[in-house]
Amino acid sequence: MFCKTIRQEIPGNFEMETENLVVFKDINPKAPIHLLIVSKKHMVDLSSVDDKLWLEIKGVILKLADKFNPTGYRIVNNSKDAQAVKHLHIHFLGEVGSDRDI
Repeated sequence: MFCKTIRQEIPGNFEMETENLVVFKDINPKAPIHLLIVSKKHMVDLSSVDDKLWLEIKGVILKLADKFNPTGYRIVNNSKDAQAVKHLHIHFLGEVGSDRDI
C-alpha cells in the first residue's frame, strides 16, 4: 500500500518529500495532526535503517514540528509483529499531551 502511495498510484498529497522519504496524512488519524514519514525504498522495519537515513528522519521530524508548530507531539514507530503495514514508517502525532494513551 505504501509503495503504491509513494509511486503515486494511489492519489494523495505529500506534505513533504526528501531524497529518501515522503510524508503524508494518515488515513485513520489518532491525533489532530497525524502524519506518516515513510521510506521511499521498501524496508520492512528499523533493522534496515542506517545512520544517514536516521539523520534524514530526524531532520524531517524537526521540519514538521516547525511547520505545524504543535503544542506537543509524539513520534511512534512499530516494528515486526507490531506493524499493521510492513513498510518502514514513523508516525508524527501532533497536538497531543502527556496524558495521551498510545
